[in-house]
Amino acid sequence: MRAKQNQKKIDRRKIKNKEKKINRKHYILLILAMIFFIINHTLLESKTIGHDVRYTIYIFFLPVLIGILFFGIYRKDFLVRTYLSFNETYAKIYVICFYLLQGIIISYLSFGQIADVTWNYINTREAEKNKVEIINCKVEGFYTRKNPDISFKFKNRIEVFSVTQEMNRQNYNRNPKNYLLEITVQKGIWNYYVVKHWELKKIYFLKRITYKK
Repeated sequence: MRAKQNQKKIDRRKIKNKEKKINRKHYILLILAMIFFIINHTLLESKTIGHDVRYTIYIFFLPVLIGILFFGIYRKDFLVRTYLSFNETYAKIYVICFYLLQGIIISYLSFGQIADVTWNYINTREAEKNKVEIINCKVEGFYTRKNPDISFKFKNRIEVFSVTQEMNRQNYNRNPKNYLLEITVQKGIWNYYVVKHWELKKIYFLKRITYKK
């Protein structure tokens, strides 16, 4: 009897040490995924405007769902063992919610980022084949607090452009009704447009130039 108990302790210790090694590897991979996420969204990803439900389905939900299933199968033994280690119902619910949320985040940082980078590459390449267009959008508002931006309506949806602190200081005294955005774009795939350049212009100034012509 004592021999069996000792063997169980040894087995538990082995499992614990194995999990520590696996967690260290996972932690390193998670940090790398987060670094790549920051680099992708600040340096690599093209600025786009537009919306299409296919992006939400195929580039966000589907990769995240695949990632959750993949990591669920990969860590099945650990998840089952952790779940069974609790007897209280509330604790079991907590374990399910905690690891499901963790799975969503990790799946987005891995599978989701791979899908996003692939889509961005295809969208940018397709946009380069199309002609350059200039569109004018009325400004909806100036957000001048933390992370300032300019909001405007494009195809019946609100879009935003981040602005510099210098422009933000000027926006404090501006009435959005007097301004529009002149945006240079190239159409990509689905209903997305790659933004090449944008400029804030006063409406009355544009009207005066048009009148002289």
